[in-house]
Amino acid sequence: MRAGIAAGISTMLCAVAAPATAQSISSLAQQAAAGREEVEPPRAAPVRPPAEAVPMARIPVAAVTLYPGDVISAGMIAQREVSDAVLDRGGIALQSSAVVGKSARRVIAAGQPVPLNALVDVTLVTKGVATRIQLKDGGLAISGYGMPLDSGAAGATIRLKNMDSGQIIVGEVAGDGTVWVKTR
Repeated sequence: MRAGIAAGISTMLCAVAAPATAQSISSLAQQAAAGREEVEPPRAAPVRPPAEAVPMARIPVAAVTLYPGDVISAGMIAQREVSDAVLDRGGIALQSSAVVGKSARRVIAAGQPVPLNALVDVTLVTKGVATRIQLKDGGLAISGYGMPLDSGAAGATIRLKNMDSGQIIVGEVAGDGTVWVKTR
């Protein structure tokens, strides 16, 4: 009698608990025996839509930590790809030519983009340090030494005190650190 009650309870549980599409074990066994077993193909993993390609650009970054006063050479710069979001912030060097030959104004960490406001032109003439001055006007060429009253990089116009006459003169700093005096 117990077996009959257990079978009745089992049938009721299957009928009550099983969803309408579920099949009983005995019906699955009958289908397998008859060779009519229905096998569902394995479901493929959900396909994620391809991530949108993030636009990238190559910019110069410090290959080594740069300290104030360091004159930046090509060996101190590397290239790195960054997203356009970094470029949108602005204020960073986009080409190596904008960095090489400049001097660091503050510390620039290795691997970081080079901020334009952290660069200055290399000071070739320093205030208070005697420098060579030259004047060339037609066939006349005069050279001597002067005391700069300003510091300056190549192309800068600075004031100097002529050490021989004591007069204040104005000249333009050349790439070699010589100051070319302008005639009036």
